[in-house]
Amino acid sequence: MINRGEQLAKLSQEHEASLVLAKALLEVAERADEQELLATIDKLKTYNDEELELHFQHEERTVFAPIFKEHREHIPFATALLKDHGEMRRLIPNLHIGAAREQIHYFAELLRKHTLQEEQELFPLIAEQFTDEQLAAIVDFTPIH
Repeated sequence: MINRGEQLAKLSQEHEASLVLAKALLEVAERADEQELLATIDKLKTYNDEELELHFQHEERTVFAPIFKEHREHIPFATALLKDHGEMRRLIPNLHIGAAREQIHYFAELLRKHTLQEEQELFPLIAEQFTDEQLAAIVDFTPIH
């Protein structure tokens, strides 16, 4: 029998980093000057390219795809989480200094809410309902760069 917690460990570690980032972004949005806001926009774009997009691919292919195929009763929940992915993908390339403070704050809150929802609601569902083969696919995933 597969240890189900171990199968989700990589995604959970990435979620932990996302929560730390969200907290830091909220602090930046509250107190930063224009220079720091510009630097934060650049950091977010790099984060998106190097980490977030790969994380989204990982979840979409190994978590959401099986839900849509074999755990259809959870499609409305999965769809809401996928909409969050889409919203974050839309936000990052459109960050600009004119509305940076508000955009960074909104992104941080969305990232925090989304991450907590996946950790507290989605991952227990996966651990309970996914087959050993589906869980192994989560561990064995290789993203497309």
